[in-house]
Amino acid sequence: MLATAAVLASPLHDPRRLSTYVSEFLSRVRGVPFSGTSTEPLELKGVAAVIFVATGGTEHLVLETVRRSGLRYALLVYHDFENSLPAVVEVVPELRRHAEVDVVRLDSAAEAAEHVLKAARAFASISSSKLLVLGKPSPWLVYSSGVEEAVRARLGIDVEYLGLDRLYAEYESVSGDPARSEEFKHLAGLADPEELDHSFRLYTAIRRLVHERSARAVSVRCFDLIKDLGRTGCLALSKLLDSGIVAGCEADVPSTVTMMVLRELSGSPPWVANLVSASGGVIELAHCTIATSLTYDFALTTHFESGRPTSVAGKVKEGTAVTVAKYDPKRDLLRAARGTVLEGAPKYPARCRTQVSLRVPEGFARRLLEDPMGVHLVVSFADVLRPLEVFARIAGVRAEVYG
Repeated sequence: MLATAAVLASPLHDPRRLSTYVSEFLSRVRGVPFSGTSTEPLELKGVAAVIFVATGGTEHLVLETVRRSGLRYALLVYHDFENSLPAVVEVVPELRRHAEVDVVRLDSAAEAAEHVLKAARAFASISSSKLLVLGKPSPWLVYSSGVEEAVRARLGIDVEYLGLDRLYAEYESVSGDPARSEEFKHLAGLADPEELDHSFRLYTAIRRLVHERSARAVSVRCFDLIKDLGRTGCLALSKLLDSGIVAGCEADVPSTVTMMVLRELSGSPPWVANLVSASGGVIELAHCTIATSLTYDFALTTHFESGRPTSVAGKVKEGTAVTVAKYDPKRDLLRAARGTVLEGAPKYPARCRTQVSLRVPEGFARRLLEDPMGVHLVVSFADVLRPLEVFARIAGVRAEVYG
């Protein structure tokens, strides 16, 4: 059980009078497994709980329940009667010595409980998972490297490195017609057959290694592919994202971990990109590996820096709500903001091929320059800011949230 709901009440209060409030609570949190109503402390399962403090005189019950259960996070729900709020405001300061705590009124409990459940599921899903890194982090990642122990300690993600020679050996063993592949057949005619063959073989090789190593996600030192194979990994990574595998660039561990979290919260592929401009409340991002399923149109073109094939120039619908985030393991900090797509079509030749400008809170854009967290940001094309904030609190990560 990842998260649970419970009702705590004093035996001094008439249970018949409470039944209406308890029924309303259960109707609002029906997606969260219910552990019962009690006048005694409970031992709850999971990392988080939604606790309805139905009456006063329950302060010690709430405190002991959280202690016994070893909860990382508790959402306390109150209503306007039965001395519910007085009990909540008394216990919260002490409770915060043991767990992260939020407080919400009963009429707002449904959305808040949904965020808790989503965050708890995401935390449980990536904890004890593996990130496979093919090659070492790119040499320009002078800040975004050396974080393996921090990632393992905080999030329970094991980072495993394999040499690119292992990838190349798998690549050479792949045969088959890309046009027969479900993931590649719709690309026929968009690129030279030889280019599609390369991307299909690389996609298949990476996918095999991910499954072989029982990994949840992968990141590749992709610029070496240009030197060693004469072509990029952009399209292969794009199609891995489309297939449900989180695939990051440049062996950047912090960004790929951020992608893992956003993928779990949103259920859709994330996009990792370079921050190329920040002014006022607008930031501009660019990169070449966007999942084609995130676009309404795309072209296969050359890689920006090298001019080699093949990169993805995607177009993203204007007005789309997004969440922009970055996890920094060195500072144990997750920074995130809600945003909206202002422009989603490529227009600058001297940038990576998919280019998106976002309206974000000015404070967020300013912080990206005043206190940078590395070259890459991660975008989810969904509004998952609130469950992301709860995820950070469950994980014990400091959250800096805008919007």
